[in-house]
Amino acid sequence: MPTLPDGLSARILVVDDQQTNVRLIEYMLRRAGYEAVTSTLDPQRVVALHLQNRYDLIILDLQMPRMNGFEVMTALKAADAGDRVAILVMSADPSQMLPAMEGGAASFLSKPFVLAEVLLRVQAMLETVASLELVAHGVRGAAAHG
Repeated sequence: MPTLPDGLSARILVVDDQQTNVRLIEYMLRRAGYEAVTSTLDPQRVVALHLQNRYDLIILDLQMPRMNGFEVMTALKAADAGDRVAILVMSADPSQMLPAMEGGAASFLSKPFVLAEVLLRVQAMLETVASLELVAHGVRGAAAHG
């Protein structure tokens, strides 16, 4: 993942089986200036999409048919152990927060969500990703020169 000075070029994938949610989140992110936002209503496509596009952030609904968000996170880990993507999960069931975080999510949003909160959470998560990348590159660079 390249370090992004403003985060607006970050690759973001929105995954929800409700088209209304996907459209709202995509619209809000694009309006905020994010340029590389894609989405899918099919959770079974997430791993292939991530391997192809190397997303910086995945916004993932937990309750979906055929494959729930927990299964998506497990499949992402199995397919891509060396590259942890930041995952922001959403659920109408607050009792799923702890299991989601234990399952690999970096953050949790309750549904129904507030668009401003989604945007703030996305910005914070992308800043964290960029900071971690700077640290990782600094460590690798120091090791290469040391």
